[in-house]
Amino acid sequence: MSTRQLPAPRGRGGARAAVEVRYAYPVGDAIDPFAVNPVRRSFGLSAISALVVFLPLWLGGAVATTVMLSVGWLAVTGLVIGLPILLWSLAEEGWRLVGARLHPTVDRLDLSPRVVHVLRRHGYATIAAVDEADDAALLLLSNMDPRGLREARRAISLWKYRRWQERGFPATGYE
Repeated sequence: MSTRQLPAPRGRGGARAAVEVRYAYPVGDAIDPFAVNPVRRSFGLSAISALVVFLPLWLGGAVATTVMLSVGWLAVTGLVIGLPILLWSLAEEGWRLVGARLHPTVDRLDLSPRVVHVLRRHGYATIAAVDEADDAALLLLSNMDPRGLREARRAISLWKYRRWQERGFPATGYE
């Protein structure tokens, strides 16, 4: 969450007090329209731009000339800006999904929000990291008590059991 100092109206004696305003989006000289949901927004920009460019060309004649001279340059600019952002955003989203599949986070466990917050705050973001840590190390974390440790160990055991069931109960084990 970004903040910006705005001048307040003059109070008594001509003194001005600064007012802090909080924004839910990044505040700067230029607002990035692709900061929130870049895949959907860049796909929409690219699709509309492609329609504006290629539909009149397909129709041909005076319609194509008129559209290309009036707004065609703007649509081509939309394609030039939107397509690289779309490709980059799709690659990032794919990378995130592969990472979440290979290294599942503690958010996938059935844990209370307090325990999840304690684990994430201290750097235990993945299930494997919590599973590999010994009980003494986890109990040294601030706000982690034996009840939270039991909850985490139980949730990891259930998660492993469900994965073992999904694989059809292989005889080699559940890892």
